[in-house]
Amino acid sequence: MDELPAGLRGWSVLAGPALVVRAIQRRVHRGGGLERGPLNVTLTVEQRREVGRLLGVDWEVSGKPVTLPALRSALAQHGLTVARFAELLHGGPLPVGRELRATRQEAEQRERRAVLDLFGAAGLPGEVCDRWLSGARAPKLGTGRALELAERAAVVWPLLPWTGPPKRLAQLAAESTGDAHALDHSTELGRTVARLVAIAGGITPPARPGREWRAAWASAGVRCDTVSSRVLVLNVPLDLTAGLRGGTPVWLTLRDLLTPWSFTHPPRTLFVCENPSVVEAAADELGDLCPPLVCTDGMPTLAALDLLSGAAEAGTAVRARADIDSAGFSILRTVRSVVPTARPWRFDTTTYASHFGLEGRTASWPADLHAEHGKDLHEEAILPLLLADLRDNFLRPDIPLSRGRVET
Repeated sequence: MDELPAGLRGWSVLAGPALVVRAIQRRVHRGGGLERGPLNVTLTVEQRREVGRLLGVDWEVSGKPVTLPALRSALAQHGLTVARFAELLHGGPLPVGRELRATRQEAEQRERRAVLDLFGAAGLPGEVCDRWLSGARAPKLGTGRALELAERAAVVWPLLPWTGPPKRLAQLAAESTGDAHALDHSTELGRTVARLVAIAGGITPPARPGREWRAAWASAGVRCDTVSSRVLVLNVPLDLTAGLRGGTPVWLTLRDLLTPWSFTHPPRTLFVCENPSVVEAAADELGDLCPPLVCTDGMPTLAALDLLSGAAEAGTAVRARADIDSAGFSILRTVRSVVPTARPWRFDTTTYASHFGLEGRTASWPADLHAEHGKDLHEEAILPLLLADLRDNFLRPDIPLSRGRVET
């Protein structure tokens, strides 16, 4: 029989029969036969009634398991074996597990060879390529992603290492790909080429934007942009801002922070927010009485991360917050990637639940309540609370500011 009768096809998609079909597929996948024995399937009363449409009322009320002989007998009335029934549903022979593994391994090996050949033609040593493909962040072989990424990286690689006049990363990206941002850390291509450069140079592949990222590109003679990356600060006691009037918000660039810098006196606590409006309100209402405050202005830039990393190294406690929304959760994780000891500042379930009248709701992380409630809590909505915290911390620097935790 080359076609499955419509009645059997309709039966097979019911909840109970569908469980039976999946049990048959699992058995074949594991290399088992379809001649004898029970199938490992648990049915509800309704699902058993559905299966009984094929196996009969006697089987349905018997309480017996679904067995291959019972299926074989029922399907024989339609001119089918269990194996043929499963093949017609599948659209061809059911794959055995070892065959699937062999096919997958063959695809992985084929893609690995293609990537090695491609990079070899571009001048990339095979051992560098092997280390990249074996790395934790490498694309999965056998899916085509590694080869697609290698094709794009192979266009950039012949230009490295750069030995001519100083070249910026954006310039290299524009010349090699036509897109000045193609090699930014936010792109998979940029992260891939940076890892390849680091591996070839025998240095630590960069896991995040920052010093290791710049060091990797510098080893290939390429300079990263240090001017557009900036961070907003208020009353942060840096030698870079010494002499400025207190209570004045200041933008610092990564270029500023790449020069040797230090705290004129390391602050006990450094507060971190997401939105410049918080800094502006703090400057207006608290002025030079505001504790040191850093604003990421959205996702933390390299400048912000370098400053926060330096503060942590100086022994300063970091209290961080952002809008309680999907971007805010990423901001907190990014801050904690460079300052693992950073604690939340009003970034907790208590603050969220109180604002939206959800008292009594318990959760360990505000993302849980946010996912359930579906509303974002922006910093501006709780600005009076934030300003009160800053004012109180200036007067009483040891007050607790959050009972929450930063999710790892």
